Amino acid sequence: MTGKPDSGIVDRLRRGRVVFDGGMGSQLIARGLEAGHPPEEWNRAHPKTVQEIHRAYADAGAEVITTNSFGGTPARLSAHGLGNDVVTLNNAAVRLARVAAATTAAGTRPRLVAFSMGPTGRILPPVGDATERELESEFAAQLAGLSEPIDLVLIETVFDLREGLCALRAARRMVSVPIGVTLTFKRTPRGFFTEMGDRVAASFAKLESAGAAFVGANCTIASSDMVDLAREMRGATALPLLCQPNAGAPDIEGGKPVYRQRPDAFAGDAIRMFETGVNAVGGCCGTTPEFIDELVRRLSR
Repeated sequence: MTGKPDSGIVDRLRRGRVVFDGGMGSQLIARGLEAGHPPEEWNRAHPKTVQEIHRAYADAGAEVITTNSFGGTPARLSAHGLGNDVVTLNNAAVRLARVAAATTAAGTRPRLVAFSMGPTGRILPPVGDATERELESEFAAQLAGLSEPIDLVLIETVFDLREGLCALRAARRMVSVPIGVTLTFKRTPRGFFTEMGDRVAASFAKLESAGAAFVGANCTIASSDMVDLAREMRGATALPLLCQPNAGAPDIEGGKPVYRQRPDAFAGDAIRMFETGVNAVGGCCGTTPEFIDELVRRLSR
């Protein structure tokens, strides 16, 4: 099994006010990643750029650095002709994050490395034809070749609880570190739901029963909506909670997303999330090291 059996992350989460890093994909797009191009290939093609982003988040005060491996399953990489590079690209993702996490100022806490796993791109019935066994195999294959040490696994941007459970089962077989799952919810007139109609309380109950060490939400919604979602999530589970909202809804300029939210607004909402009982906050699409720096500055007051 890969990883460190006792990273201490669960205890740190339970103590609260843990800061994760922010967006990676949007940061790569700002540096030239073209639409439709797999971010994971930059672990090999542009490793210095990926590591610079990680280090900027570490310097901003993030305690958890997330690997550039979100789309690192065989299915997603094969769609770009990279099916033979699953092991290489995922290990490079961990190595780059690990080096950046270790490069911190004297006296600061050691940073932890979270291995990111996103959806496979394959869809379960009735929309698609994938099977749960196939999805579990995809996630297991992403983890199988890891030789670099990780501190935790973060299964994120889950829009179908069933796929999240597949990833969780696979990860529990393959690694000996804590595993968290964050779903992506939309705000509707009837409340918060995933794209596949999963509700907060029922989803978290199933994830806890399946062995998730922490749960939460990321992506899709802005920080102001995440504050309301945080209240609902805190009432639904006793597990540690992680929130990673987007920097608002993007405008498209020149074919690229542009996010308008400012770091101070994000940080203010993040503080409110902590006040509801959320244990950890980071950012998703559009957030930058400046967002994390502002949040850490507010927490240190």
